[in-house]
Amino acid sequence: MKNTNSLYSDRLGTVPVGRLILKMSGPAIFSMLVQAMYNIVDSIFIGAFDATNGVLALSYALPMQLLVTAFAIGFAVGTGSVISRKLGERRREEASLAAQTGLLLSIFMGLVFLVVGYFVSHAFIQTYTSSAAAQTDIADWDLVAEYGGSYLTICTCCSMGIIVEIMLNRILQSIGNMIIPMITQLVGAITNIILDPILILPFGANLGATGAAIATVAGQWLALFIPVLVIAFRKWDIRIFFDKHFRLKWHILKQILVVGLPSVILNAIGSLMYMLANFILNAFQNAVWAFGIYFKLQSFVFMPVFGLNQGVMPIMGYNWGANNRTRFYEAFGKSMLMAMGYMTFGLIIFHTLPEYIVMLFSPDTAEKAMAGVEALRLCSIPFISAAVSVILIAMFNSIGHGTKAMSISILRQIVILIPVGYLLSNYTSLGVTGFWLAFTIGEVVTMLTFFPIGIVTMRKGFIKKNLEYEKNISNISDAELLKYFDSQDRHARKHHKTVNWEEMA
Repeated sequence: MKNTNSLYSDRLGTVPVGRLILKMSGPAIFSMLVQAMYNIVDSIFIGAFDATNGVLALSYALPMQLLVTAFAIGFAVGTGSVISRKLGERRREEASLAAQTGLLLSIFMGLVFLVVGYFVSHAFIQTYTSSAAAQTDIADWDLVAEYGGSYLTICTCCSMGIIVEIMLNRILQSIGNMIIPMITQLVGAITNIILDPILILPFGANLGATGAAIATVAGQWLALFIPVLVIAFRKWDIRIFFDKHFRLKWHILKQILVVGLPSVILNAIGSLMYMLANFILNAFQNAVWAFGIYFKLQSFVFMPVFGLNQGVMPIMGYNWGANNRTRFYEAFGKSMLMAMGYMTFGLIIFHTLPEYIVMLFSPDTAEKAMAGVEALRLCSIPFISAAVSVILIAMFNSIGHGTKAMSISILRQIVILIPVGYLLSNYTSLGVTGFWLAFTIGEVVTMLTFFPIGIVTMRKGFIKKNLEYEKNISNISDAELLKYFDSQDRHARKHHKTVNWEEMA
């Protein structure tokens, strides 16, 4: 049922786009920076506790943590995409059902990972340590397995807090509220940063990796209470918590899964890439340590761009649903420029100050420090092209083309990076340097492949929306449709006119 009452989310279609992007993305970018800082501080304290074994344990545990986050973010992105589009179409009741369905999915995922964490965590870490022990003796591999298994068991079994928190924050972002998600992440990150030294280091509880896991989980669950309390005691455009009106509707669940499942795969690809990379890098001394440090530090560059991604997705999704072509393109273009600008800044930092940055993680040998510096400099070369891919992913997800968003991530992180990295590091004289250079090859090829696809997808989508002539349009091929549009568009520009879409239809 359509609802024509004015909603809080209507500003997504009325406020000037540049100002709206800053207002929507600003809180998310700030909270992402804090989250990235937490990621770095966490590793710094672990490095102070045990520079080699502790950092390696967290590096080996990271792929499973990324997998948990992949499911949480993936279904949250699917839910948020459906809500934004339904609000743009004035389908408020369906937007409410989408929010409630997404919440149900997040609770179910938390229960699944409770079981997975209990039975799988220690075996997962031992897979790495047994492989590494056969190739190098740079660490006490039994101690690494103990640290990593304990850390991963606690984080995975108690992951319902972060999974539900991410879902609620995405729901709030999809209706235009970015402040509560920012406060939520701030509370979680600050709690974690405060508890880390108390629980990890010898002057406190001296729990090491176990203390880091407890601090992480405590921050996540405390953060969850913020959106829960705010949603419970404030009126929103849609219903978010379960009530007597909630029914699990297949068509709503299907729409969430159409975007959500590709997004899960998209985010899980990062976990798979990290796992495969660790197996390749196990053959090179200090390479796993260096890659773990790089992966933590690159989050400080990528996280704010992901925050921009979160802020611009509801804007693009709403204006796609409302069929506002001008605002959609403006949001896409301005967010692209912002992302590229920030990634350029990150590139400069990684190339001018790597020696100072690496020393924060207490490397106990000069060789380890040099390995970290090389990883930072070479892996950061394609930051600008990566910014293009991130915004393309946001655009595809916002219009319901989750499969294309997923394909970007598969191409840049699996199809190109892993095979090319393996070949260059094992079959050329480059060694581990070849693996770092594979990042640039993967990012550039992906950008050159998908940027044209993105432009064509947007143009075709708006043509089909504006024609509103389903019987005739079903008999027109995409190629014919684009050819006709191009001829009309060129004619309009030549004579300084605007295309009359009703006349075209």
